[in-house]
Amino acid sequence: MENKAKTWVNVLSILLWLICGVGLGLCIIFTADMDKILDESLGSFLVAYGFYMLLAVIVFLIQLIIHEAGHLVFGLLSGYKFNSFRIMSLIISRKDGKLTLGRKKVAGTGGQCLMSPPDYNDGNYSYILYNLGGCILNLISAVIFALLFIAAKDVPVLNTFLAELAVVGVINALINGIPMQTKDVPNDGYNALHTGDSAQSKKSFWTQLKMSEYSFNGVRAKDMPEELFFMPTDEDKDNAIVSSSAVFYEYRLMDEGKYEEANAVCYKLLDGGYTMPGIHRNLMVFDRIVTDLLLQNGKCSTEELKEPKMANYLKKMIASPEVLRTRYVVSLLAENDEAEANKRLEEFGKIAKTYPNKGDLVASLDIMEKARELYDEQAAGAVQMV
Repeated sequence: MENKAKTWVNVLSILLWLICGVGLGLCIIFTADMDKILDESLGSFLVAYGFYMLLAVIVFLIQLIIHEAGHLVFGLLSGYKFNSFRIMSLIISRKDGKLTLGRKKVAGTGGQCLMSPPDYNDGNYSYILYNLGGCILNLISAVIFALLFIAAKDVPVLNTFLAELAVVGVINALINGIPMQTKDVPNDGYNALHTGDSAQSKKSFWTQLKMSEYSFNGVRAKDMPEELFFMPTDEDKDNAIVSSSAVFYEYRLMDEGKYEEANAVCYKLLDGGYTMPGIHRNLMVFDRIVTDLLLQNGKCSTEELKEPKMANYLKKMIASPEVLRTRYVVSLLAENDEAEANKRLEEFGKIAKTYPNKGDLVASLDIMEKARELYDEQAAGAVQMV
């Protein structure tokens, strides 16, 4: 069943992106002076081609901003409060009532608007409008751009621009609104549909947003209210929202230095058939390897990190504290490569300057320091043996 679901999601995603590509192509064909473009020299044609590709990139960026603004607007209308607003890797977050600019990249997402939720009220809080706000604003903007296109259909370039904005607005709403558990993260439609599946899923969605509020204010997981963290029952392990709470539960154990308990949770989540977003499954692999290394003094396998998918993820998320922390620990304890570990430490220092979640940085540094202690102990023991 799981493989069939993944196949369905992949086919639907490809189909939607194909429709988007065809739609953009038709926008250019029916609005640009194609005869003139094709009659010109190869150089002029390439310039025109490059221009329309750039126009398409700008259109996607604008609709991405509109989408995240939709979450913000409808979140505010639903009683949520602003927490952070990210486009690509550029993020604006609120800390102690002040807005700060930083950099953070999350695999599988072009942007993200995280907000502090209203009171839990025994699970009777609003979550549908916040989740679907981006899709709603994409559709509203698509209608507006379509009307503007009709008014400016004879204006070169502007007509293409407006037509593309309308098309991408609709496709963006469909890609994010049709419930799908994508490779890295569940989309908005999935969250809107499955948050209400059970009391645990409602609690999970709410607590994850509450944790993000604390995190952006520099609070470490181990210092957050204990009631925010819980290990869900197996009954809801097919719900990616609930499974994510198990990931955060494990993350708190790591931050508390309870490596044996965290290690056990990692194995349970990875081997127990839990449905998890790809980004969280990768984090569990990292934490399992890190805790294995800390508990076994480096005498365990790290081969999984070399598999193509994981290696690609490590490369894509190189500016993540968890990735740099993992590579640091592996370099020291598994590979005995102090020079490589020092490079990761330098990279960590660079991203720390603009990374918004300072508590996460400190938590990762603690683990790196623990690895360093073990490495120094091993080095001292080796010297004594000689």
